[in-house]
Amino acid sequence: MEEKTKERLHKIFGYILVIIAVALVVGVFGGAYYFIIAPNMVSKPLIENPGFGDDALELIQAGNNVVTAEHLNYLANEISAYKLHTELGSDSYPIIEFVLTDTDDVFYAYVKDNVPETKKGNAKNEDIVLKAGQEIVYNILESDDIIGAVREYNSAGEIQIELVADMKTLAKKGYLSLYDTIK
Repeated sequence: MEEKTKERLHKIFGYILVIIAVALVVGVFGGAYYFIIAPNMVSKPLIENPGFGDDALELIQAGNNVVTAEHLNYLANEISAYKLHTELGSDSYPIIEFVLTDTDDVFYAYVKDNVPETKKGNAKNEDIVLKAGQEIVYNILESDDIIGAVREYNSAGEIQIELVADMKTLAKKGYLSLYDTIK
């Protein structure tokens, strides 16, 4: 009888160890997904829409530079760039480069402490490049549904997305959230 009891206890102990191991694996990989790869518990910072003047569309169509760093910063925030973060153990900020195809203006946005900051100029070590004309950016920012407009223009091929960094780096910096938002 003592042998049977020992055998049962070993089986029960084995089941408990398997349950604990599965819980640990799910916890580690689930935590990595929700906190690193696609963080969903990050608060969106309040960045005001800078808006456009009444004659902005006419100025764009005439070839003038109308879209500014503030417009692109607002757009970056709206497409979930605030969820991006540095890789663990690195100080390399996530960087998105914006190219306005009709004026050849270049801007870059980096995300520090979940707040995007956009400046005019070429990026160094950008992760992705987003290309579109000013009129597309104008239409997106004037839309009542910015994310829906981005998705529509993206699926129509009006926005070009170039992945510069490797997939591992993009995943570690949280670009999956941004990709899910604009696809």
